[in-house]
Amino acid sequence: MNRHFSRATVCGFLLLTLLAFSARVQAGPRPAPQPMPQPTQAAPAPIPLPNPNNFVSNLDVRCYRINRPIQLRLDHLNPLFVSKGLPPELVDLDPHQLCVPVYKNGYVPPSDALPFLQYVDWRCYGINGPPLNLPLRLTHLNPVIAQMFGATDDVTVQEPQQLCVPVMKTDAQTGQSAVPPPDVLHLIQWLDVKCYRVDSNRALGGEPIQLNHLNPLLVGNPPDPETAYFVGPAPFQLCVPVAKNGSYPPTDVLPIIQNSDVLCYRLRGQPLNRTLKLTHLNPVLTSQPPETVSVTDTQKLCVPVSKADPPPPPPPGSSQ
Repeated sequence: MNRHFSRATVCGFLLLTLLAFSARVQAGPRPAPQPMPQPTQAAPAPIPLPNPNNFVSNLDVRCYRINRPIQLRLDHLNPLFVSKGLPPELVDLDPHQLCVPVYKNGYVPPSDALPFLQYVDWRCYGINGPPLNLPLRLTHLNPVIAQMFGATDDVTVQEPQQLCVPVMKTDAQTGQSAVPPPDVLHLIQWLDVKCYRVDSNRALGGEPIQLNHLNPLLVGNPPDPETAYFVGPAPFQLCVPVAKNGSYPPTDVLPIIQNSDVLCYRLRGQPLNRTLKLTHLNPVLTSQPPETVSVTDTQKLCVPVSKADPPPPPPPGSSQ
């Protein structure tokens, strides 16, 4: 009985195995195992454009001299000047500056404007042209300068001196870059300013001011923060927004760009002494190759202002 039972058991097992194999063949090959779904990274939240007043009221930039590798030696040829023994002179064909964002006396820009302001870097080129002879009344937008020198300045705008265009900085030694996020680039790439010499009756000189860097590449690098000093006798330059080669800012950023005016003062402070690679951001100039420059002496501080026609003079014989 046990032998018959054992034979029946073995036959049944073989039958079940054949049936399972037949079913597997009919079902086709087993699908390859699928990878476990991975969690997707959320896209970074968009950065909304800042309130225009918050941006332009905190548009402070500190400008440093850029050393140029090429200079010209000028020797006088006119016999009168030669006879006076005037020495030869080394000159730059084109004065250059790099302007970087700062804040003053601990007055930190509002949180909506700060992500944009910290990437406002300007590469300035020397230009020339006829004077405007245009009288203007300038109103200081940032309270720090208004408290130091008064709320308004009356100036006369003269000849153009510089064109300053937006750039991105890279440390030439470490390779570290301060790359603006796309939403920030959408605004600052259009921030070009034309700087004019101005005449002003404002008397100043020697006043201290504390400056902190805003650009990520310079924050915390000595000297930061630093106490710098105004150099008199008066503000000397007004920079106003311009468009280049008929390329205008988009309509959503135009209200911010068109009001970005700054008044510039000569400044005495520590040199930056950094070698930086500058890359153009404005669409008109992005085809230009990056440029490595040596950034040295402090030269000026530019602060935000608004422009208006000055009030008319009082009539003759007025007691005012």
